[in-house]
Amino acid sequence: MSDRPERFLILCVDRDDDLGVKTRLQTPVVGREGALAAATKLALADPEEADANAIFAAVKKCDELAVKGTACEVAIVCGDANRGFDADRRVSKEIQSVVKGGEYTGIILVSDGGDDEQVIPIIQSLKPIVSVERVTVKHSQSVEESYQILGRYLRMLVFDPHYSRWSLGVPGLIFILSGILIVSGHLLYAELATLLILGGAFFTRGFSIDRTVAGLLQRGPTGYMRLFSMVTSVLVVIAGVFTGYSSMVSASNYVNLSYRVDGGNMISGSLPLVWAGIAIYATGALLSHLARDSVRWRRDGFVLVMLALLYLPVKTFSQFLINGTAESTFLLISYILLGLAAIFALTTAIYPRVRTKGLP
Repeated sequence: MSDRPERFLILCVDRDDDLGVKTRLQTPVVGREGALAAATKLALADPEEADANAIFAAVKKCDELAVKGTACEVAIVCGDANRGFDADRRVSKEIQSVVKGGEYTGIILVSDGGDDEQVIPIIQSLKPIVSVERVTVKHSQSVEESYQILGRYLRMLVFDPHYSRWSLGVPGLIFILSGILIVSGHLLYAELATLLILGGAFFTRGFSIDRTVAGLLQRGPTGYMRLFSMVTSVLVVIAGVFTGYSSMVSASNYVNLSYRVDGGNMISGSLPLVWAGIAIYATGALLSHLARDSVRWRRDGFVLVMLALLYLPVKTFSQFLINGTAESTFLLISYILLGLAAIFALTTAIYPRVRTKGLP
């Protein structure tokens, strides 16, 4: 273990480059005095700017750690006013230049929240983040100031491209398509289009799919590989579900079956494609981690092994639901016991060795 004393970088990230736009300062800014001057200049240019408070908070954090005897340094990095790829690329380059200038144990991120925290994966790829300090600006509770704050956020929803695409773009698309469908006499389709667009928008933002896709694309070829495997696996799983439903309906057309038998036909018909979809995703992750020389590929390998071990038990379970014979029951119990034995062998013989090599 190294005896080198700890030294931390207190980092303040301005992803949309408010500091550069409003003060014309060049970043990165390194050092307590430089950060303090930058925060003062930004506060004078725009007293309502939250990034100025974040920079002051970073300087305060540095002073607190210095009093405790902890070595630290303050730095400010900026992105681009248009956000997106250009902003993240510039943030990455500036952090790399700052990190090269000093041997830091880790990074303390000081942020005003929201958009600036999207760069956390970028920072973690360069240096570990040991702490995140979020700065919340306190406002007066008077009615007048509340309306001012509300008006500011409304202007942000209208004029900020990062937010207007959701607050105005999605409703605008709904109105345009609904209007076209209503004029053409397809009122039912207009309602369906509204539900699909709203559902897609809520689903995308709720599960951060847009940010996930953007993060994958920033990784280069390995990111494209992961994205392709994800989309392909979802399509194959959906096709598997429809195939299973078709199998269930086809069997029900010949005879009045019970819910148990219908469920067995559903599982039996969808199992091959659903398993293939999950295997495609795991294989894409495995190849991506191999290309990046990450130890996480071992975890993906375990997922594929687990899929192989579970296929026969699930297949036999579907046959048990359909037939309910003693033979299918015996096979189901046998496959479960064999699967448990194989998993026990893997976890006791192979997994401990892999974990000592750094499997998270």
